[in-house]
Amino acid sequence: MPLKINLYHEVLLAKKQQQYDPLKISLLGLIVVAIFLAGYYFVELAKKRGAVSAYQARQTEYERLLPLAKEAKLLEERLNKQIELADRLSKRIEERFYWAPIFEQVTGTVPKNVQITKLGADVNQETPRTCHILVDGLAAGVEPRAVAEDVRTALVEKFSKKFQNVTATFKSLDDSNETVVWEGKQMRTAVFSINIAFNATVEQAPAPVARQGGRKPKS
Repeated sequence: MPLKINLYHEVLLAKKQQQYDPLKISLLGLIVVAIFLAGYYFVELAKKRGAVSAYQARQTEYERLLPLAKEAKLLEERLNKQIELADRLSKRIEERFYWAPIFEQVTGTVPKNVQITKLGADVNQETPRTCHILVDGLAAGVEPRAVAEDVRTALVEKFSKKFQNVTATFKSLDDSNETVVWEGKQMRTAVFSINIAFNATVEQAPAPVARQGGRKPKS
C-alpha cells in the first residue's frame, strides 16, 4: 500500500490561524465602531450648527424687535393714562350737578311780594347726594310772617315733585322795621332765612304696569 505524505498542511494551518486571528477581528470591530462614531459626530455637528444658526437668527430678530417693543410699551402706558383721564372727566361730567334748574325753581316759586336778598347752595359728592339751599329774603304783606311761611310751604311742594326727603325750615324769621308800598298800600315786612335740604338724586318714575287685554266674558 502506497504511503502519501502531505507536507503543505502546516502552511494551510498557519494561513487559517492568521485569517481568524482575534486581534485582527478586534481591530476590524474597532474600525467599524470608529466609523459609526465619526458619522454620529458629523450628524450631531450638523444639528448643532443648524441650532446655532437658528438661535442667531432669533437673536437678531429679538434685537430688532426690542426697541419696537419698548416703544409700544411706552405708547400703551401713555394711552392708558389718557383713557384714565378721559374716564375721570366723563365721570365728573356725568355726575355734575346743575344749579340752574334748582335756582329757576326757587325764583319761580317766590311771589312778587317777596324779594330774595341772598341765595346760596351746596351739594356733597357722596352717594346719595344731599343738597342744601339757603334762601334769604324780605316778605311784604299784611302778615309778612304768614307770607314767609307760604314761601316755605311752596318750596317744599315744588321740590318734592322731583326730589326725595325734602325739608324746609326757618333758620330765622324776624319782623322788620322797614315798610314797602305794595299795590298802593303800605305793607309791613319780615326778614327770613329758609334752609332747604333734599336728596339730589332724581327719583325715577315707576314703569307702567301692563294692562291685560281681552273682552269680558258675557254672563
